[in-house]
Amino acid sequence: MKKIVFVNVGGGPVIKEGGIGFTEGGLVHALSALTNLASDYDIMIVCPNLPESGRKQIINYDGVKIVCLESPKWVRWMNAGELSFTEAWWRTALHWPTILANYIEAYRYINKEKPEILIGNGILASFVLTLARRAPFKVGIIHHLYYALSVDGSHNHIVRVTGALERLFLRLMKLDRIGVVNPMVKDILVKRGACQDKIVIVGNGVNIDDYSFSENKTRHSLIFIGSLRKLKRVESLIDVISIIKRRIPDATLHIVGDGPNREEVNRKIAALGVAANVVMHGYVSEKEKIDLLLSSAVYVSNSEFEGFGIPLVEAMATGTVPVVNDIAAHRLIFQGEDVGYLVSGVEEMAARLVELLANEPKREQLARNGRKLVERRWTWRMVGEKYRELIEPL
Repeated sequence: MKKIVFVNVGGGPVIKEGGIGFTEGGLVHALSALTNLASDYDIMIVCPNLPESGRKQIINYDGVKIVCLESPKWVRWMNAGELSFTEAWWRTALHWPTILANYIEAYRYINKEKPEILIGNGILASFVLTLARRAPFKVGIIHHLYYALSVDGSHNHIVRVTGALERLFLRLMKLDRIGVVNPMVKDILVKRGACQDKIVIVGNGVNIDDYSFSENKTRHSLIFIGSLRKLKRVESLIDVISIIKRRIPDATLHIVGDGPNREEVNRKIAALGVAANVVMHGYVSEKEKIDLLLSSAVYVSNSEFEGFGIPLVEAMATGTVPVVNDIAAHRLIFQGEDVGYLVSGVEEMAARLVELLANEPKREQLARNGRKLVERRWTWRMVGEKYRELIEPL
């Protein structure tokens, strides 16, 4: 049985009493796709920095081994998994010792395991794979490219720096195959000279068996799932709930996830006096997350950038209707179908939510449409088969 090692430097799972939680999209993607191949391959996902722990831990999950490597003592107090150079460049710069140490530990592990297939998650990991000598077949997974992002002037210069590094990495990468989650990234790579035949659009999805459809929703309930970081603009959702409560006093927003902007979100809640309308859950287990989706009527996101948006697809699978910012990733998921609303700005989002929460037949119809779209287009079984295509030359 051939051995696959998937390197995910973006962060590890979150261990809670209720089980394992995942809010880092790259890890969710890797784990959910690769479990479909677990009967044919010996698969390990290497996470160099398990949050809140410096100990090595090995977690068996549906036939895939998640290896959370031990951090060196001199960097154990740091956790780089929730940082982004485009959002908190000085904090990320301070954490480079952690990132470097994590890579060293990961590649020590690779050299010991000697996999036949080595997969890197993200631009940096994919580039570093080219330096590894212990794997005959190397694959990079690219979820997004920051240099293609259009953002406000407050951090355009950081995006330009990030873009220059991305272009350098793309020019120097030597990989056997590249997997992308959406066709937009493929188009960019081909324009930059990548061989079209080496690129496979793997997509993202959900496990339909885990995400059952629910018509029994808590009235006036909203949910957001993801990292609390600048590009997600979670604080703007507090503005939305503040507007909605004037018309629907019992409207409740559930925020699932954590990150560097948590305090900013908390301050906004206090300033607008909506503490009774917002529940901050932090990290939760997979079961808790699914239970929250099953009971929530509407999924909201005002993110200005997504590589894809797995929580949005998970929401649609459970019958939670999306009202989300009109960006390329969300348009891709909607596929032009009547499954929810793409909006521009806080005021339009609030107006659509008030309209939808007052029209239960319409919400139920959109929910059914969304579930059908997910079953037809966005499942991990399909993604798993695309991964098989990625490693097929072996």
